[in-house]
Amino acid sequence: MARFIGAILGAAHVAASGAAGSLTDPFFSNGRVARMLSDYWTGDAAQNDIISLGYVDWTTRFDAISTLDFTDFGTAITLDVGVANDVDCLIAAQDVATAAGSVSLLKSVAIADRRKPLWQLAGYASAQAARAATVKDGGRAELIATLKGGNPDTGTLAWSFYGSPQ
Repeated sequence: MARFIGAILGAAHVAASGAAGSLTDPFFSNGRVARMLSDYWTGDAAQNDIISLGYVDWTTRFDAISTLDFTDFGTAITLDVGVANDVDCLIAAQDVATAAGSVSLLKSVAIADRRKPLWQLAGYASAQAARAATVKDGGRAELIATLKGGNPDTGTLAWSFYGSPQ
């Protein structure tokens, strides 16, 4: 299984501890919605390959304007988006085989749950428990996209995720 990262931020994106801002950043001090992650990836992936969409704090609440755009990846291909312990907590089984399109990051989140922080959407008991489980990632959540189904064709994913850490 291969692992890919977006083209704009590259390897520095994964290594940077403050790529999506920090809780002490005055820009987020009032919980304003801001673009937290934006990038794209183009490539030829295999079944179950993982694409890193970036890192955010576990307390992040995503806004409904967050989108993931995709090209046609071939026959019988679906896409899940989530975190390592719950790979489809945000988007489950999105059809990326029929045609190019766009989907909300919160597609698979119930309307009543859309204001919950990421740690709750991922099934953790608390933000502290989520951070403890992701110490190797600096206690941050890595959002991942997983291509499932047959052998995907070459395609492109582009994302712009908005939200605010609480």
